[in-house]
Amino acid sequence: MKNWVVLLTLLLLYAVPSTLFGEDSTHTKQFVFEVYPKWYSQNNITLQGNIGLEKVVNELDWIEYYVKPSTAYALDRNWALHGGLGFYYIDNKTLHNTGELRPFLGLSHFTNFTDKWAISSYFRAEERFRYTMGNDQNSETTRLRLRFRNSYKFNSVSVINSWHKITLDLEGFKSYNNETTITPTTPTFDYETHVKLGAEHSLNEGRKIRFELAWKYKAQLAGIADASINTIFFKIQYFPSWGSRIQNILNDRDIDE
Repeated sequence: MKNWVVLLTLLLLYAVPSTLFGEDSTHTKQFVFEVYPKWYSQNNITLQGNIGLEKVVNELDWIEYYVKPSTAYALDRNWALHGGLGFYYIDNKTLHNTGELRPFLGLSHFTNFTDKWAISSYFRAEERFRYTMGNDQNSETTRLRLRFRNSYKFNSVSVINSWHKITLDLEGFKSYNNETTITPTTPTFDYETHVKLGAEHSLNEGRKIRFELAWKYKAQLAGIADASINTIFFKIQYFPSWGSRIQNILNDRDIDE
């Protein structure tokens, strides 16, 4: 537990000062609420879907709604394939509303070091088709992302009304965009970094709730703009589940979409 806390502290002390207090940085706060239902088959397949909303409060006030159905298939005890399709809609108070279609494919790896400690990695490629309501400002972006998650388990998720686990996520993004202009309604960011601290609390019948505090940094293409965005956001996720959870080897692998 001490090592986990020290690692998070060092990461934040190193990363945040160089970006959070930069002269060209924009600072925002966000709140995310998400329901993440999941069904477990007896053949090591899962069907799930993120359904949520994201709220940002600053001078450009907006709310994003999204639905992201997906599936995962366990290749063995460590590796799994992932795929899905996301639908996003931004209701903007001051600018044009925007929509996005986001298909993706991914590959994950999971390892248990002990009964308590585990680490997982998840690489994903996604195509982002964005369009702006009321004008012809459409864009297409390919984005690669890689996430590492370190987790420590206190209790099994089957233990009712108890703290299940804590997690530390490190995730990086790289976007490839052919656009030559950036507008407020269709922003393009070349690099993005997330550092997330999460805590999960089990409820009953395999259900759980997750609380997540995160820091997110976005940087635009150096040739177009030098601005960056720093975001502190708080996320609440509710995880209902059905099916053969205990028999499915994807159970409790920490690979959230």
